[in-house]
Amino acid sequence: MEEVKKVLALFDSAEKWNAFIELSNMRNAMVDELKGRLLVELQRIVNSDLVDSGWELVTDNNNISIKPIGTPLIAITIEWSWWNAPNSPWCRRGASVWIDANSTNSNKVFELIKSNKEYLPLQDYEENIQNHTWFPFIKQIPSRVFNVDDNITSVEECLYMAKDNAAQLAMNIWDNVFKPFATKENADLMRSIVNQ
Repeated sequence: MEEVKKVLALFDSAEKWNAFIELSNMRNAMVDELKGRLLVELQRIVNSDLVDSGWELVTDNNNISIKPIGTPLIAITIEWSWWNAPNSPWCRRGASVWIDANSTNSNKVFELIKSNKEYLPLQDYEENIQNHTWFPFIKQIPSRVFNVDDNITSVEECLYMAKDNAAQLAMNIWDNVFKPFATKENADLMRSIVNQ
């Protein structure tokens, strides 16, 4: 309550208050713009890097994923919508192996990934005890990828780099999250795991 009073004291004129309200109302649009800039740059990267790899880029406003072509049941993904969820600390500034638990036997897939872990680039990933049904393996993306401090985990702060340097942010994310998986061998293995 005391903190709110201090912040309210900053608005010593109607103009300042109105500017704050206007910016607050534009928050989602600004975040969507930064996501859009990032996705454009990622698409440029994958147009060359995913050729003949067996993977495809699948994106929307809440997700960036690569999935084995023809297999929508498994992906390497960043899910923005989970990053700020208070009950999902495992996903903050995170990437994951995602499986479609509605269309697969997620426990079997989880065990198959574990048994093939040495063949997949999962060195930085850990088993997700909290939610292994949908996201069996997770990792926190290093803060240097977003040019932020290590304690920063909000989507908005991590996307700020896209304001002026979306191409570099896209390359950082590509190199750290997606590129290690982007081989035909990995696509074939992931496809076989969910199809067993």
